[in-house]
Amino acid sequence: MNIDQPEGQEAIGLIPRTLGNPLRPGELGALMARAGVGKTACLTHIALERLFGSQPVLHVCIDGAAEKIKIWYRELIKNLLSSSSRDEFTTEQRRIESLRFILAYLHHTFSVPKLEQSLQNLKEQTNFRPALVVLDGLDFDREPRATVAELQDFARRHAVSMWMSIRTHRHIATTNENGIPYPCDETDELFRAILLLEATPKAIQVKVLKHAGQYQPEHPEVFLDPQTYLLLGN
Repeated sequence: MNIDQPEGQEAIGLIPRTLGNPLRPGELGALMARAGVGKTACLTHIALERLFGSQPVLHVCIDGAAEKIKIWYRELIKNLLSSSSRDEFTTEQRRIESLRFILAYLHHTFSVPKLEQSLQNLKEQTNFRPALVVLDGLDFDREPRATVAELQDFARRHAVSMWMSIRTHRHIATTNENGIPYPCDETDELFRAILLLEATPKAIQVKVLKHAGQYQPEHPEVFLDPQTYLLLGN
């Protein structure tokens, strides 16, 4: 593994590197990892891929502070544009912020119908129409399969792709016949893509557990810097 960091925006591109193409409208992606490995940072990385391409993103966080999410965006943009002038950085940051909206919910207040209403309000009041929705912090240990099906219907109705974080557990070793770990083991067919983050001594490895109809497909080794969550060279 070569752990040199690519320069500039070459350091972003987690989805092109792992899957080749982004999810299409109506498709779900799962980003699985244990607590503390970097699910929020990687969701922000995925969101920035779209934002740098001028595609609007709705970032939904549950039991998290919107300000912390904003900090992740600022840090990733700062690392990506480290060779840019202050004015260039400020201009690009403002452009990206104009394409992004953050919604924060307490866990007991979140539901798919409430998300639907929030998105409808954004469309009517600001004409904000995201291409991607990222959902961070939903507790899949407590959410039934019906919730994932609801989210799939939501994505299809609004013609958005959706990536969501799913926490795995060291003490639960359950996997299904396709090699998908708990708590995604009973809902894996609802996801177009499933990625797993694993910490290694020098980097975070991204493994593809599912892509389209294939489980455990062959793909290039992909590593992220554990400090910046940007791509490392291979």
